[in-house]
Amino acid sequence: MSKIANALIEDAQVRASSLLPVLSAFRAMWGGLWVGGRVTLTPESVSFAANTLNRVAQAGTMDVAVPLDQVTNVEVLPGFFTNIVAISTPVRVLKVRCYGARRFADAVIAARDAVSGAR
Repeated sequence: MSKIANALIEDAQVRASSLLPVLSAFRAMWGGLWVGGRVTLTPESVSFAANTLNRVAQAGTMDVAVPLDQVTNVEVLPGFFTNIVAISTPVRVLKVRCYGARRFADAVIAARDAVSGAR
């Protein structure tokens, strides 16, 4: 399963210096910046890769992968226009915004359970 999405990236920085004051406040409120791209669920992991426009406009960690066997919790949080899927591990929480967030969250849970059942 693959969907167009935004991910909350903690260390993302915008290259345009004129936007720094506004984005500093936004980063403080959200704990990072929302980066556009694609979230992909495979039988082994859930990953996010930034799109070309965001790679040009921003610096920082633009690709994130979370092995399903490390996922401890998946929840759907309310958001503007689209809901947020929070995928927790012992060391981080990957947050992605996408249409069909509940279906995506359910698919992540099912894939995680399949991995843990295969052990």
